[in-house]
Amino acid sequence: MKIYAQSRGRSPDFEYCWLPETPPHLNMVSGLIQSESPSIVITRFNRELMLLVTGMESSDRTDFRDRPVRNSVAWVCDENYDNERHLRAIAIQALRGLLGSEIDKAIKFGGQHGFEFSQADIEKLSQAVLRDDELESQPLESSELTPKVGKNLEALKDDLAYRLQRYSLPKKYDILVVVTGNKARDTFVQAGAWRALSNLINSDNWQPVPDRRDRQPNFQVAVAIAVAVIVIALIVLILLLHPFNQKPTVPPTPVPTVSPTNSIPGETPEQTQQSYLTNSQEPLKEESTPSVKSESELVPSAD
Repeated sequence: MKIYAQSRGRSPDFEYCWLPETPPHLNMVSGLIQSESPSIVITRFNRELMLLVTGMESSDRTDFRDRPVRNSVAWVCDENYDNERHLRAIAIQALRGLLGSEIDKAIKFGGQHGFEFSQADIEKLSQAVLRDDELESQPLESSELTPKVGKNLEALKDDLAYRLQRYSLPKKYDILVVVTGNKARDTFVQAGAWRALSNLINSDNWQPVPDRRDRQPNFQVAVAIAVAVIVIALIVLILLLHPFNQKPTVPPTPVPTVSPTNSIPGETPEQTQQSYLTNSQEPLKEESTPSVKSESELVPSAD
């Protein structure tokens, strides 16, 4: 199990940062919580479980403006029976408000980043919590598999802690638990969270919400139908704007027919036709030139 801690130093040169590094998958859950509000998140990613507890105020450390320093801790581990029990036990303590003071004891001012934390002390804290004999691991009842949300109230946090104490985590959810400040109900519905509490949800009791995965097949069908309609509409539009142009038919040039009576035996039709065209032309007639009489004929005789 890996442990990551976030805090800051007193000087303005030391802003909030994670040690020894930023936890994996943190960017995937940061949008589910109000960053400055105390929050609890349990998630599952790539066969790993992560418990994130944020916004735990220090009792004695303040920043350069005398504001209480906020501590955050993330536990990341492979998903197996023992590790799951471990994370559930820590989350129960966080829901009951028993974790912040113990974490604060393990984080001190100092070091090159402005603060240091004792991983050994946090591990001891986790092991001590794990020795709770009341922690069970029963499979969830079918009625408990429905995703639910509610207002961030002590009564609902106690109820959630009881369920984590009694039941194993459901296998079909990636976002398991979210408890935070001001976040809208739709945030948890879209994320598909199993249990979520927020100050912006106006329900003093658990409120069932639609399971996002149950709507997924219908959504895919709707998308496929929409794509098909668009494709058909485009085809019809193309046909209307660019109809198929058929080439005009050109009638064949008429060929003069030859009377069979004028054909010569042994000639082919082509030869006969050529002979007809040649013989049908009338020869040019010579112009008749008037005769010119001689002078002797024009001069009367002396007789």
